[in-house]
Amino acid sequence: MISTVSLLGQADDILSEHPTFRLINLETTDAFEEKVTISKIPCMYWDRSKCNPLTKIPNGHFVCIFGRIEHNPELGLYVLAEQVRHFPSNLAIHNK
Repeated sequence: MISTVSLLGQADDILSEHPTFRLINLETTDAFEEKVTISKIPCMYWDRSKCNPLTKIPNGHFVCIFGRIEHNPELGLYVLAEQVRHFPSNLAIHNK
């Protein structure tokens, strides 16, 4: 079973009920309909602290995450981030 993943997306909100988790928005485009879909993937940094590199990234900034798939009884599947690369950009779209 494949459990190692890499994500390239935009940082979104930290989950209020689970402050160690942050959503990452992944954009995919349907090749036939040219329809864009945004998937929100919950991620948590490997040390599981509330103050870590993943939670410090501003919303809308691009991130590249390398990690593995884990399971949380309340959230279901999530990505446990082992490496996080942050790409600050003045072109980032802020939803707030």
